[in-house]
Amino acid sequence: MAEGPEGSRPEDRARRGRRRPVLELLYNLRTEGESPARQAWAVAAGVLIGCSPFFGLHLALCIVVARLFRLNQIRTYAAAHVSLPVVWPFLLLAQLDVGRLLRGAPPIALSIAEIRRLRPWQLGADLLVGSALVGAFLAALFAAFTYRRACARRRHPDVEALIDETSRRYIPAGVFAWEFTRGKLRHDPLYFGLLARGGLPERGVLLDLGCGRGILMSLLATARDQAARGIFPAGWRAPSPELRFHGIERTEKTAAAARRALGDEATIETADLRRPGALPAAAAIFLLDVLHYLSAGEQEALLDRAVAALEPGGMLVLREADAGAGRRFALTRAAERLAGLARGRVRQRLCFRSAAEWSERLAARGLAVAALPMSGGTPFANVLLAGRSPAAGQ
Repeated sequence: MAEGPEGSRPEDRARRGRRRPVLELLYNLRTEGESPARQAWAVAAGVLIGCSPFFGLHLALCIVVARLFRLNQIRTYAAAHVSLPVVWPFLLLAQLDVGRLLRGAPPIALSIAEIRRLRPWQLGADLLVGSALVGAFLAALFAAFTYRRACARRRHPDVEALIDETSRRYIPAGVFAWEFTRGKLRHDPLYFGLLARGGLPERGVLLDLGCGRGILMSLLATARDQAARGIFPAGWRAPSPELRFHGIERTEKTAAAARRALGDEATIETADLRRPGALPAAAAIFLLDVLHYLSAGEQEALLDRAVAALEPGGMLVLREADAGAGRRFALTRAAERLAGLARGRVRQRLCFRSAAEWSERLAARGLAVAALPMSGGTPFANVLLAGRSPAAGQ
């Protein structure tokens, strides 16, 4: 008897059911106390504890303090590592000197004779007072930096809700899938650029070729749900309930993560886009960071198939690196090669084109093309190209 796709077998579902409480716990630990103020307080508490002389008790103190004040436990304990082994000797010496300075004593002399003359109770008092002052100073410094950085990254509450709810869909797929999705939504301008810009069809199929974990479709599905509950940024247009989602992904493991995130809200197909064959008819087709992994001939063939699948008035959207963007493109290409090495694809060949050439390739297929930069806030040379087919009767 043939086995079903990964994740569809009963034993896979049972294993995911057992893992779910653990993943939920990790999610809650990772996301508790996410406001800028609470992030800053968590860092301040962690640094202050890390500077304290209560060695061996830092973890317990971090848990107690974080729970008491409802701070992020992981962030608090991470901040306590300010007293790493390579830093600890210098930190200890500074704390002792500050304590001695406050009682009018000279800085401690690093000699055996001087250390032998020190009285243990006085040494402990100097260390306790000095650690409190040095810790308070470092806590304020790190907290101020954390607060400013968190405020700079903080988005509108409705956008934050979209990030949280979309990434939460990936908890059943594992911590990496959830963290990856959360990072993409926070740092890649593509997803919210598409959502905020609108222009999606009201009905029909949105076909995502090379959909990966289905992040775009998950965001759109979440946006639809949030808008129905009145949690949606003003001025944005949520996807229509009549818009259906269909994704095609080559790697079964990645496609399985998309299925777990989207359930029956999308059809996720496992297939190699390089193989010939008709694509499903669609009102909108997306090829996001896909074509440069194909050879020039494979790019042309896939574009032909995508345009043939477009319904009248449909849109074909590409996101690619602009090979004509000079240094920014060189950085983008280097980042792609490093990412390939990280995935174990040492000999992967990349085929880039300039934005002008991509526009020409789409226009040659009868599409009206508009190009928009899609690198906002990043050093890369990405460009979004939207081609629309003629409406019926034109």
